[in-house]
Amino acid sequence: MALLTPMTLEEAKQLGSLFGLQVAALRPIPRGSVNSNFAVSLGGDGSLGGDGSLGGDEQDKRAFLRVCEESNHEAVVMQNRLLGHLVEHGVPTPAPLLRVDGQGSVAEHAGKPVAAFPFCDGDWICQKMVDETRMRIVGEALATIHVAGDGYRGAPLSRFGPPQLRERVASLRTQSLAPELRDTVEMLASRLDETAAAVADLPETLVIHGDVFRDNVLWHEDGRLSAILDFESASYGHASFDLMVTLLAWCHGDTLSRDLARALVDGYQSCRELSREELDACYDQARAAAVRFAITRITDYELRPRGVVVYKDYRRFVARLEAIEAIGRGELATWLTG
Repeated sequence: MALLTPMTLEEAKQLGSLFGLQVAALRPIPRGSVNSNFAVSLGGDGSLGGDGSLGGDEQDKRAFLRVCEESNHEAVVMQNRLLGHLVEHGVPTPAPLLRVDGQGSVAEHAGKPVAAFPFCDGDWICQKMVDETRMRIVGEALATIHVAGDGYRGAPLSRFGPPQLRERVASLRTQSLAPELRDTVEMLASRLDETAAAVADLPETLVIHGDVFRDNVLWHEDGRLSAILDFESASYGHASFDLMVTLLAWCHGDTLSRDLARALVDGYQSCRELSREELDACYDQARAAAVRFAITRITDYELRPRGVVVYKDYRRFVARLEAIEAIGRGELATWLTG
């Protein structure tokens, strides 16, 4: 999430009316790197209209408007249809709201598609609050996504596959980079080729989230998971890749925690058992995940002026890549499962 396209209160009121929302106040949410997101407070009776997801007559109701910066109208329609399917199958995420004029679930602002959602209560947590109990819960939720998305028809292909990442590398090679960063880009390019070849024959038959980071998960005060957000990167993929993305995002503070990683995998397997093939693929998929996020953090943050989005350091994923490679191909599956 980010703040790339501004929105005035009057514009929010006009957009909200398309979804039956009586917008009274607007608050930008300055997190992430891809979309522009806004929390809106609702006046009147708080009704959402359409499918009436919030309902009730309380005054303090909120909703969420997302300006999709990198997806066209058709892609957002596809994403919203997938979200509806996942919600129907028990995935804890808000379903997109429908327009009151019967024109689907997507509006437009500044020439970009907009989706609206019920606002989810909950808070993000810092790395210090990540413990084994929470990791089991995250693992269970990730498995729920995979079970719900197994066999689903109509999901997009990944926007961050090897061809797209190679395009980013090619673009970086044309930039004036500091020597250390240029060396890192070349190392990542080499690892990209290695991992792409290693996972090329793995089947991609289920839907993955692709971005289950801490800032995409909300928690209740009592430790229960409230919602998994931001399915912008959801696509067909491989379960072990999504699991390793989540592991790298949650289980690495100063170092990679084996206890947290095992709790994540235990939670996952309590809902969906990993096959031997999926476990064996974790090493290459973990490396692929580290390469993917290191490259996109370079292009999304290093080349933008500071202050446009909340900065995220690519070096964190270079460190994660090194941690996985230190464990080794033959040891990671045992390291994860005991």
